[in-house]
Amino acid sequence: MLPNMRTRRIAGLHLTGKGYGPQAKIPPKYTEEDWDFNNQVKFRITCDQERLAERIVEESQRIVDETKDTTKSWQREVEHHMRERTSEIRFLLDELNRQKKTAMLEDEALNTYRNRVLNAIDFLKEKSLAINQRCQILREGRIGVDLCDDEVDRCLRRELKVIKGCQCLMDRSLKEANEQIRSLRATMYLLDKDLAQKDKSLLIDENNLTLRETQRNLGHGKDLSNLECRYSLGEWQHTTYKNIEDNAKELNSASQLRAYIDLLLKQVCEDMQNQTERTNEAFERRIAEMKHIKKCLEDKHNDCMTHIHELQRNIQQLEKELADKQRSLTLCQTRLSNRARRPGLELTCDSVQDALYHEMEALQASICKLNQKINENKASLRYLLHVQIMQEEEINIKANSIKIDEVDCMTIRQALKYQSF
Repeated sequence: MLPNMRTRRIAGLHLTGKGYGPQAKIPPKYTEEDWDFNNQVKFRITCDQERLAERIVEESQRIVDETKDTTKSWQREVEHHMRERTSEIRFLLDELNRQKKTAMLEDEALNTYRNRVLNAIDFLKEKSLAINQRCQILREGRIGVDLCDDEVDRCLRRELKVIKGCQCLMDRSLKEANEQIRSLRATMYLLDKDLAQKDKSLLIDENNLTLRETQRNLGHGKDLSNLECRYSLGEWQHTTYKNIEDNAKELNSASQLRAYIDLLLKQVCEDMQNQTERTNEAFERRIAEMKHIKKCLEDKHNDCMTHIHELQRNIQQLEKELADKQRSLTLCQTRLSNRARRPGLELTCDSVQDALYHEMEALQASICKLNQKINENKASLRYLLHVQIMQEEEINIKANSIKIDEVDCMTIRQALKYQSF
């Protein structure tokens, strides 16, 4: 082989050397025996398949007739059971609807009673409690000895205790009503869920009763024919009858709760009205007592003013008399002073001098007595003026207490009118 020659293979062609064309492989040839054998085999296969096809056609016709009878029989059986099932579902639907209607009426009645309890709670909080606390705050505005722990304060504290007790009862009743409404609505939810499922199931079965093989829309949608049922017929019946039984129990509980709430509201109204009346009576008695004391103080004040006026006139008279005596004393002293300037032997202690000395002593004694009486009258006047101020303060205190109890407290307490909520 020459050095410049090489071998190349291109897509089944064998190229050798340089300048030579491609050479293809020649396929092998069969003998006549092979040709006859092949024809006989093909004829035999064809005959076998024709006989097999005839047997299959005969067997298929028999199967068609048998399955047609079986299908008709099962369809009649299924439709019979389906009619029984729809009748049972309709009966349960009627019972569930009746239970639901009764539950809805009971739920509405419970809501009405719940609103009554809320109204009672609001009245106790916004009226009773607020007015009671307002009265106690107002009575803290009493002055002096009137700021005492009297029967009205004790009645207000008892009233506050009754209000809080009634509030506790109302709050507990409200919780019970809310819980009963929640339980009733839970059973109603189960009833609605059961009704919806049974409505859908009834619609499906009724639709299945109307279906026929000749309809065109058969088989459209997802194939769920092999889906296994998760619940047994016993579980289905047990769940439905349990829902009905639970709803009946809740209806009975709701009826008993409404009767209890009605009785409780009446009792609360009676207790609050009785306590309010007792407190109002204590207010009225206290107001009457303070008015009586105020009237007595006013009478004493009038007497005190009369004595004050008498003392003032007496002091004026004593001071006038004192002024006269002081002028007389000045006259006497002036005469003595003038006589003291007598000359020489004339400065003797004569009867005139003695008389002037005695007159001066008498005048000084009278002035002393008058000053003493003026001081006593002024002291008495000061005491009476102090008593007057004390009486006026007490009268103002009583007037303030009467205003607080009669005007402020009793006015706002007129809003405490209890009746059935």
